[in-house]
Formats: sequence, structure tokens, C-alpha cells
Amino acid sequence: MGGLSISPNPEFASAAQHLRNELTSVGDHLDTGSFTRLLTPLAKNTLLGAFRKAGTSHGAIWLADSTGDHLAPVFGCGEHAEDFLNGKFRLPTDQGLISMVFATGQPFCENEIHTNPGHSPLLDRQLGVSTEAMIAIPLTFANRLRGIVSCVHLSTNESDGESKTFSGEDLSDLELASAAIARILDLVLIEHILGWQDG
Repeated sequence: MGGLSISPNPEFASAAQHLRNELTSVGDHLDTGSFTRLLTPLAKNTLLGAFRKAGTSHGAIWLADSTGDHLAPVFGCGEHAEDFLNGKFRLPTDQGLISMVFATGQPFCENEIHTNPGHSPLLDRQLGVSTEAMIAIPLTFANRLRGIVSCVHLSTNESDGESKTFSGEDLSDLELASAAIARILDLVLIEHILGWQDG
């Protein structure tokens, strides 16, 4: 059986560029509330599945504000999620490892967070926890880098508790999940632009 071959339709060439521009513009005007409403069950389950496979229940999506000066958590899971999804916490984009990933656009995995001088203790202090290991992945949709997908292992208070670490496979899995979520977000936004969401 031959492979699927689809050639671009020249009649749609100018419309395609217009759609790309509109997609970028819509993405530029997303706030935390509207972003949360875009997250479909498929997107959420894809991310939660990647977190579970990595052996952690603590993870989040961070969205950059319109100025690019702060990252705000817009989706999260774990026992402390409600405490940082209350709209009160915003991470300055010049502080912390998550902000570093946003600035560089490069994925990051660290299993000894306490030894990394770039780690910001702001959220740990607010939640009363200590981050032990972290994965952070750039989230690019609507034609721009717009946020971060992260997951963490928190330190255990038990004296016999074993340290948890992330592997290269965990990093790759979360990169795939982030890419899948980005495609889902693009599709949902395009459906809204074209008025397909009610069809």
C-alpha cells in the first residue's frame, strides 16, 4: 500500500499565511483564564500520563504573561497544586531554572536542585516544600515559545526515604508530551478562529 501523498492547494496559500498570522495574534492575547479553557481533556491526560510515567504526581504548565516578564502556573497536579494555582504566584522571568528554560528555549533536567545556584526558592517557600529534582520543557504553540511544562520530585521528610531522580527517558517522554500538547493547542485555537468548535 502506497504512502499518503497530499500536495498543498495553491488556492489556500494566501489564506494559510493569514491564518498563521491570526494564530500568532490570538496566542499573543491569551491570558491564564482563556488558556485554561483551551486545555482539552486529551491535552490534560497526555500530560498527566507523562508525569505518571516519570514517577511523579507533581507537575505544571507555566504561561508567560503578555509582557514576558512573568510566568504563571495555569495547570498543575499534585498535593500542592491548589496552593499555587490560586492566581497569586507569578515567577519573574529573570529568576529560577524554569525561567532559564523559557529564556534559552532548551529542555532541562536536574536531579540535585539544591546544588544548582540558579534555582529560585520562591515557590518552595510559599508551599513549604523542597524541590529535589526537576524537568522543564519549553512549550511552543501559536508560532511562539509561550510557556513551560515542568515536573518535580519533592524531598521526603522521612529519614529512610530514598531520593527520586529523573532519567533521560523521562526527559524525552516529557518533550514528546509537550510537543503533543502544543499541537492540540494549535488545533483548538485554529478551530476557534475558523468557527469550527461549534460544528
